[in-house]
Amino acid sequence: MRKRVIAVSVLLAAAAVFFLPFRQVVAFEKDGRVAAYIPISQGDTFAIRYTHSIHRSDVEETYKVLADGTIEQIALTYEDTAVGMPANAAPGETFTLRNGKYYITGMERKFPSILLSIGRVVANHRVVYEGKTVTLNTVIPPGSIVRIKVTRLSLVQCWKGVNLFD
Repeated sequence: MRKRVIAVSVLLAAAAVFFLPFRQVVAFEKDGRVAAYIPISQGDTFAIRYTHSIHRSDVEETYKVLADGTIEQIALTYEDTAVGMPANAAPGETFTLRNGKYYITGMERKFPSILLSIGRVVANHRVVYEGKTVTLNTVIPPGSIVRIKVTRLSLVQCWKGVNLFD
């Protein structure tokens, strides 16, 4: 009887290790499933960089992971004030021009999640984290719509998804 109790306890512990969500990540979900993720901690920042479809120059949106699991946009960097790009900052934000690039900082725009359509032709969406860059269409098919959100993954879910920076 005691051996059975120990065996069941070991089995439950092993199941917990494999199936209980423990690792905080920024997940890129396609069709409700994690397609890719970034292991991340509260306070960390990451960026989405893409080529603007009209003026064909890079735009970078910088985000921060907050304690409550929301994603806060904190900065925007771009090269042209053409169609679709702001010509100034909102109240409380700072607009600067340095070395031919426009910077909006001091942003505090909070989102529970972000929807992103992975570009088919021009956009070339990339994720930037800790100085490294990964092109999203190498792991997520172009034309896909992904939901970017902070969540926790189990060990099994981590194995199924693609760690973008591992």
